Amino acid sequence: MVLSLKNKFVVLSALFAIIVSLVNCSNNEPKQESNKADSTNCEKPKPLNPNGDSELALLMRKMMHTSESLKEMIKQGNLPKEFPEEFLTIHTAKPTDSETKKASFDGFASNYVSNMKALYASPKEELTKNYNAVVTACVNCHSEHCPGPLKAINKLKITE
Repeated sequence: MVLSLKNKFVVLSALFAIIVSLVNCSNNEPKQESNKADSTNCEKPKPLNPNGDSELALLMRKMMHTSESLKEMIKQGNLPKEFPEEFLTIHTAKPTDSETKKASFDGFASNYVSNMKALYASPKEELTKNYNAVVTACVNCHSEHCPGPLKAINKLKITE
């Protein structure tokens, strides 16, 4: 079977994403009893800021990493296993700059959490739609609060 250039790119991209996920998620801690293929078992992201990163910045990076893993799982037709309870701290996580959390932040955060919960409860046929709703929730919030990562967030969408 001969693969088109586009199909070769898709296959190589998927393999690269899997390898990166495996490298990023591996650690030297003892294995947990669970063998669930879930994107939430990775260690916390390392700080990028030499003076340390805020709770919210680290949480957002973990959300991004989880979303990247979820995208690959969903494209392969796999259901996500367990809602990452840590994401509920979005309401209380301290930002790098206190000006970042405007009055509308909690509404956006609640919308994100609701969409994530809906995704984790989705039947297989609604995974892509519900995943894209999560990404849209991120885009809506970052459009108002912190537009820097919008380009990367938009790349998370699954095109049907």
